Amino acid sequence: MTSRLRRSRPRGATSHIGVRVAHAALGGLAAVGWLLLPSATDTTDTTDTTVVDRPAAPAVVAQTEDGESSATDLILPVAAAGAAAAVATYSLVRRRRRTALRTTPTATFEEHLAPLSDLHRRGQRLLVETDDSVRTSAEELRFAAARSGDEAAKPYVEVLTEAQGELAIAFRLRQRLDEPGEGADTLSPDDERALLEEILARCTTAQRRLDAAAPGFDQLRALERETTPALECAEARFRELTGRTATAATTLAGLRERYAPTACLPVVGHVEQAKDRLVFATVELNRARQAADTGNRERAAMHLRAAEGAVDQADVFVTGVERLAVELARAAETAKRGAPFTGPYDDPLGVLRRQGRWPLPAHSAVTATADFVTTHRGAVGVRARTRLAEAERHLVRAEDEGAQRSHTLAQEARHLAEQDVRAYGNPYGGPVGDGIAGALLGGILLSEAHGGERGDLKGPACYGGTATRGRRAVGGQF
Repeated sequence: MTSRLRRSRPRGATSHIGVRVAHAALGGLAAVGWLLLPSATDTTDTTDTTVVDRPAAPAVVAQTEDGESSATDLILPVAAAGAAAAVATYSLVRRRRRTALRTTPTATFEEHLAPLSDLHRRGQRLLVETDDSVRTSAEELRFAAARSGDEAAKPYVEVLTEAQGELAIAFRLRQRLDEPGEGADTLSPDDERALLEEILARCTTAQRRLDAAAPGFDQLRALERETTPALECAEARFRELTGRTATAATTLAGLRERYAPTACLPVVGHVEQAKDRLVFATVELNRARQAADTGNRERAAMHLRAAEGAVDQADVFVTGVERLAVELARAAETAKRGAPFTGPYDDPLGVLRRQGRWPLPAHSAVTATADFVTTHRGAVGVRARTRLAEAERHLVRAEDEGAQRSHTLAQEARHLAEQDVRAYGNPYGGPVGDGIAGALLGGILLSEAHGGERGDLKGPACYGGTATRGRRAVGGQF
């Protein structure tokens, strides 16, 4: 409904006004007729009886004849005018009634609209769920492409790209609600509702596309039919990540010796969290192998998917350390061509920021924040994700102004995400060393509720939307 409808008079009131106008017009016409008709009647009677009963003076006779003529002449025009007025009034009433019937009464309609607060909650929840679905789908696609080839995975990459496009628009709309910008602080309730409804529609579209592609993707992966080849592929990646994690620890130690402490902040804890994910992957790969050996392919596929998700996130952590080492070296080389640069123990990315050279620092901040959200998505809320999406949008602008804005948004997103993680704690309630707490934090495992025992775990997240991404849980349990 538009605001115009809210300001309009209720339909019943409008129709009553029209009826009153019609009644008034018809009443006026009746009154005129009542005044005129007696005059005409009296004149006729005088004509018939005056000569016989009561002789009248010539002046009086002449006056009576004039009144008869005037009254007779006046009746027809007044009657015609009154009839025309009645017809016009009746037409007006009917037009107003038809218009009112075509428009849903505002008071009645608005009683059935969801409150804006409910739309906000639904939109925030759906944004987080859709973002989780997109990130999980991207992880599983990497395994599918590694085993089946890029060409076989191409249709599902295209579906994922379409879903990412819908999600990006939804986050952009959410950003408008969070930080409306100049002149938008006075958004009308109708405009706010329209934005929220479009967010819901965009997220729903993205989810449905992923859900529709999920059955075909399962056929591509064929985890239940060909468990052994998929296990071998996951185990090969696991061994590779184990070696790279050890190298990343050495790399990070070197960065701390060479640069200021602030330079290494984006990857603090990466090596430890990579090891945690690999511990979980070890357990799940063993369970998958045992289930496959006993012929329980469905359970083997479930544990294999959980192991793959953990291996992929370990890769994210290790790659973050490797990438930061390259970025710092490049920033140090670039900073030498500017001023000031105090030497090897400075933060090269910080130097570039002071010089006003934003593209490289912005790219580093955005990718590091994206890694953090991906590997902590079980805890990160909608505000951090929205700022990150906006930072990624600004990053594509080549000029320094866009890069600086991107850097600011990425830093804000990282701060919000870290706050969410601190508030999240350990939802599993069990020992941290078994890797399950990290798997929940990373969104690798789905859970009915936070703070429960192992029975609350539903299973690993998979390629697909909300309706299908938990489909590999066996009997609803992990």
